[in-house]
Amino acid sequence: MLGIGIGAIMLATNVVFERLLMSLGVRGATLIPGLADFSPILNRGVSFSLFTQNTDTGRYLLMALLCVIIAGVLVLVWQAQNRLTAIGFGLILGGAMGNLLDRGFYGGVFDFLALHLGATPLFICNLADITISAGVVLLVADTILPKPRSI
Repeated sequence: MLGIGIGAIMLATNVVFERLLMSLGVRGATLIPGLADFSPILNRGVSFSLFTQNTDTGRYLLMALLCVIIAGVLVLVWQAQNRLTAIGFGLILGGAMGNLLDRGFYGGVFDFLALHLGATPLFICNLADITISAGVVLLVADTILPKPRSI
């Protein structure tokens, strides 16, 4: 249940945070010079704006794929053997549900954090993407960290 709770908290945080940013109406601002800008866009694609979908059919196919992924992650959350794994899958679950809601309500994902190194752009993401990435980092850590030995 820990992972599902984490997922629900992250989903709620994502929804509130995005609505707040949308209501501010800011068109762009430097957050950390040379590294991060607030630059809101509607991303109709997937990671790194790949596979952009400008039709309802494409949007619904991406949403259906997200539903399948969410169902699979729910199973993994339920089967988690330790807290780190449960939290990792919970973060992934919350982020995926946040992106699914964006696609349902807005036709795409509300991305706002543009990362770059100086003048070289890297990518643009949102809180849900950061949450998913943090969950993956926890799952990787869980697999590489030494496990306590049983006697």
